[in-house]
Amino acid sequence: MQVVASNVSRRRVLGSALTLGAGAAIGSTLSFPTIGVPLAAAGRPDLVHDELNRQLEEGVRGLRGARPGEAARTAAATLRLLAAHYRATGVDDQVKVRLRAALAREGRDAVLRWEADPAMLAAEARKFGSTVPLPREPFNMAERERALDGMLKRGCTPALLAAAAELTRRAPELDRSGVTPIARRQCSGTQGMASALEFVALTSCRLNPSLCAGFGGSCLGLKLSLYMIGC
Repeated sequence: MQVVASNVSRRRVLGSALTLGAGAAIGSTLSFPTIGVPLAAAGRPDLVHDELNRQLEEGVRGLRGARPGEAARTAAATLRLLAAHYRATGVDDQVKVRLRAALAREGRDAVLRWEADPAMLAAEARKFGSTVPLPREPFNMAERERALDGMLKRGCTPALLAAAAELTRRAPELDRSGVTPIARRQCSGTQGMASALEFVALTSCRLNPSLCAGFGGSCLGLKLSLYMIGC
């Protein structure tokens, strides 16, 4: 029974975060067909951005390896660099402008109820080594409200820094837990933080598909770390 519960929890944790990746990009393409990618200059790819996303993917994969604590620290360091890169390229300001435009066009309630399209879930999951069909997290309006207000004030990069701080804080516990999940327990504040990050990831990806990999990876990394320590 405990094994079954752990497997279900694992699927639930993985699914909600992975849904934020490529699946959300489909919805964003339909809603914002002429956005463009701010991280590329004059049509050239942003090689720094691509490398940081590659390192983040590697770090998140490592959370299920032999040294999850080390992987958490690696992912956290990458998220801090990614946040700095986004700030340097004006992503926060861009996201705030597009978010305000979406609110004016669709209304606050509609934006708060945005959901990712799960059609690309399987493909996104494979990037992180998972091939299991995975369900989404429960809808949490209160956390979405807080996350939306934060994005309007400060943009999206604070969410990456918050995820990095939590991964760093949980790394010692991951060092002890290894790859065997411990008994489920209550972890005050962490589930709310995960829900808020999930909404920021979904929204950022919807406003600009180039942000999907970084924010989807940060959300998955946080949720996986919480799962591994039993939260």
